[in-house]
Amino acid sequence: MKFNKKMTLISAAVLMGISPVSAVEIPQTNIVQAATSQSRKVYFRKNSYVYNKKGQRIYKFKGKTAYFKKGATPSFPIQTTDEKTHYYFNTRDGKVYLQTTKIKGKQYANVGNGGYINLSNIGAISNSLLLTDQNVRVRVTRDTRVLNSKGQAGDTVVKKGTIITADGHGAIPGGDWIDDGVPQEYYHIVGTDHYLEDDNGTLLSQVQNGNTFDKLFTPQAMPKNAAVGSANNGTSYYDVNGQDMFPGFKSFQYQTFTIGGAYYFWDVKDNKAELFYYVGSGANQINLATDGGNIGKDSKHTPTGALFVKASNVNLTQGVAPEPANTAAEAEAGRNAATSSEKYSLIDAIANAEKVQASAKYKSAASSVKKDYDQAVAQAKQISASTSSTGNAVNFVIWQLNHIEQSMQVEKIKVAYPNFLSPYDRTKILTAARQQYDDNSHDVMWANHDRDLILYTFKEKASNKYDQGGTVTKLNLNDYIEANTPNIKNKKGYDSSATQASINKDKKLAKYAKMLDYDKRKSSLVAKRTTPVYQSSTKIGEGASFNVNKIRLYQTGRSIKKGNNIGIFATLIVKIKGQYYFMVQEKNTYFVKASDVKLDNFSTSTTYKKYQKMVDKLTGPDHPMDFSLYAKVKKGARYYQTDFYYGVTNKTFNVQKNRYVSFIDPYVMKYNGIYYLTGGAEFNSDFDPEGAVKVSDIISMTSKLPR
Repeated sequence: MKFNKKMTLISAAVLMGISPVSAVEIPQTNIVQAATSQSRKVYFRKNSYVYNKKGQRIYKFKGKTAYFKKGATPSFPIQTTDEKTHYYFNTRDGKVYLQTTKIKGKQYANVGNGGYINLSNIGAISNSLLLTDQNVRVRVTRDTRVLNSKGQAGDTVVKKGTIITADGHGAIPGGDWIDDGVPQEYYHIVGTDHYLEDDNGTLLSQVQNGNTFDKLFTPQAMPKNAAVGSANNGTSYYDVNGQDMFPGFKSFQYQTFTIGGAYYFWDVKDNKAELFYYVGSGANQINLATDGGNIGKDSKHTPTGALFVKASNVNLTQGVAPEPANTAAEAEAGRNAATSSEKYSLIDAIANAEKVQASAKYKSAASSVKKDYDQAVAQAKQISASTSSTGNAVNFVIWQLNHIEQSMQVEKIKVAYPNFLSPYDRTKILTAARQQYDDNSHDVMWANHDRDLILYTFKEKASNKYDQGGTVTKLNLNDYIEANTPNIKNKKGYDSSATQASINKDKKLAKYAKMLDYDKRKSSLVAKRTTPVYQSSTKIGEGASFNVNKIRLYQTGRSIKKGNNIGIFATLIVKIKGQYYFMVQEKNTYFVKASDVKLDNFSTSTTYKKYQKMVDKLTGPDHPMDFSLYAKVKKGARYYQTDFYYGVTNKTFNVQKNRYVSFIDPYVMKYNGIYYLTGGAEFNSDFDPEGAVKVSDIISMTSKLPR
């Protein structure tokens, strides 16, 4: 929403003279005991008249014309109240609540001298945005795909003109950013997990909603009072007994701690219970600074277990502080040696943890989560074996094991049609899989015209992982998705391969659907005979909005010649009026009669085998990432441009005599009856269409460009 962005910049740069970080540090929970009336600067976001208490426009105010232009910043004796009203502005000391007057159904601010200003005309008071904690109404200005609370787009589209009710407004995790580094803000639609980008809405209510989404963000903190040029202002790390884990060393001054929980331990030195933040399992080495900020050979340290920082030593920079898992009284009671009962509870927890390590949820959890869990189990066993373990140490590791186990509970992604994934489905699936394999030894990608999700595992002892290759494993999509198919009854003669139920009951549909899973590096879908191309006069939906009953086909006048590819991205078989079609989704979506299509297994041909063997000899048995091959071509050879759909275009360039053409992720393909050497996207970390040359023009291939 344009109003919000302008106000964000005005309040930060023109009015307040305060950086956006300062605004975040306002303690929102405090309420200022403000005076009844105080002169305050008011910023007008609209041209505004002045009214009397009856809602009648007045023409003179304080001896001048009763009119203020947009952008004006006069001062008025603004009435505030100690009571919580629904309208407020923030100061460094907390919220200040505005005393408002309701006139003819609208809220007004009393500006003294018998004058009242409509709240919808006021953008800010005392250099701070005027906000409300009430729900607001917003009109959607364009068809918009909403996000969930993780910033992920789904299939739900809110139509232009829809009026939504929002109970919150602000940045969300995974949301976009606008040009000047300010996060994009969103409206939360009441009663849903849907968030609407505020650029796509017009605020209808008088005042913007001020309820932000801090609770959605993972809490983070930094050391207090970090002074530039000195590492002495970092903070110490502590263990499960509340003792300094690395005496003489501290974190760096601007270290960011991700907070995984809050726990009270007994501080033996100060003889009191102290609140600590849990900031790591201790599974990884950490960098520390000595006094004076020097980083020596001993700057890397191996933790002896879970890591903590004192809550009193850090400032929260993101999110909301977690509720403590125990109380100060419990920490005092647990400062002594663990009781038999506590030890037995720990033994049970370890037994359960070993079962978890053998479970499916553990195996599908993110690599970092598994590493943290393994470290927690190891520490739990050490604490269990020790005769001097405190009750606090025992109770914490039990909590830690439960806490990490809960993070393994990953919800499957709901998709409308598992056999017809939308681009948004694929993005969510890829994100989930990459979170599961979130270490440096793996990569996950879509492959084979986006039909396969593959796991690439780099060689363990490779000095340069991008040169040494690795192994490829096809992942099971059902591990990540579950069907949430709309209840749509197909008309007679209409169906599609989008659902397994349809495939199971229609043998001809099943036959064609099986052809969709061809290996594009070894085969292709081609026209049996010259066949017409069709398009739909109605919009082809995706995800939950797809409905085969709404497809209306017409013949375009174009055709595909016998033997030519029908298109690489054939995604679905549809049945329209009893006739089966391949639906191809490339730059445009079009349809080809299924009865006119066959599978060409070109990898069995002599030509393919000859030239692919030359490629395989250079790449080796593995799949090197970003492997480059150089092909020497004949005089007069042409280099063909390819597009993002792996098609060979008519645009060509001459290759000079004795020149080499390079390809990343090289392979041989057959396109429109001709064999080419080209480059792929699967094992190319920065894919751009690689182009192609005819294999008949190739003299030789090499992995090193001759000088």
